[in-house]
Amino acid sequence: MIETGQAFYGQHIGILVFSTKTPRIPGDAGNGESFSYQVRYEIVEGGFADLITGSDRIKAAILKAGQNLARLGIRAIIGDCGMMSLYQDCLGKELGVLFAGSSLCLIPTVWQLIGRHGAIGIITGHSKLLGKQHLKNSGWNEDMEISIQGMEDEKHFHEIVIDGGLHLNREAMLKDVLEAGRKLREKTPGLRAVIFECSNLATYSSALAEELRLPVFDTISAANLLEYSVHPPRY
Repeated sequence: MIETGQAFYGQHIGILVFSTKTPRIPGDAGNGESFSYQVRYEIVEGGFADLITGSDRIKAAILKAGQNLARLGIRAIIGDCGMMSLYQDCLGKELGVLFAGSSLCLIPTVWQLIGRHGAIGIITGHSKLLGKQHLKNSGWNEDMEISIQGMEDEKHFHEIVIDGGLHLNREAMLKDVLEAGRKLREKTPGLRAVIFECSNLATYSSALAEELRLPVFDTISAANLLEYSVHPPRY
């Protein structure tokens, strides 16, 4: 029997995206081709800068967008900006559906997967903007060893993501990501796994996993987990 009362069917995952013009290529959560299933987008007025310290205004904007998706029958929601982790705990409660504000909510799971030993590397858009509150609201605590590497000093990343450039060069971005990965490895002897905080970088997870010979997690990892949980395959 088909349930009625919805305006559309076949989409279970909703994605909250900011109203920016950053180029989105496959692999980026802002590009629908990144998924093997259909997703539905909802625009949040604002940008990552609004989530450095947060405000009642940006929290309300994210909550409203998430509620719009939930009302339409979306069963799980992810945030396209890792900084939405600032509101992981409260929005997960208020939305009433599964909510992954950021790939950072995978930290406790990855910590278990590596046997609570070694370190999780986090590659973030800007190391000086990612605060302890973003991490703590995602489930991190100080017993979990992490090592943070920012992308702010990588030229093309800074031009496109931080400064809002419109002409993304995939090879130049790949070079930046691999350079950040090498810096992370050099300063973290016990590195066991990597999480991309910045959702713009999931395009390069495969290349980084090959370069470091380590597991890499990202926003798409989180989305795939949610999709499986609310719409598991029938065997």
